[in-house]
Amino acid sequence: MPSDLMSLIILAAVAAAVLWLVFFVARKLFGFALLVAIAVGAWMIWNDPAVLQRWFEAVMDVVNTYV
Repeated sequence: MPSDLMSLIILAAVAAAVLWLVFFVARKLFGFALLVAIAVGAWMIWNDPAVLQRWFEAVMDVVNTYV
């Protein structure tokens, strides 16, 4: 571990840049995974009317519970 001030400042700046990059990439990957999950769910509902009926009944149960 460096002990002079300039090295510590540079090390902190590099660490902050790496953390920002990691969070930026993680946020993009999470958004992409969410879009893929929504697309797969929509495809399943579109191709299987039984799944659509179960989904509709589940939504109606929630609506009836809170209304």
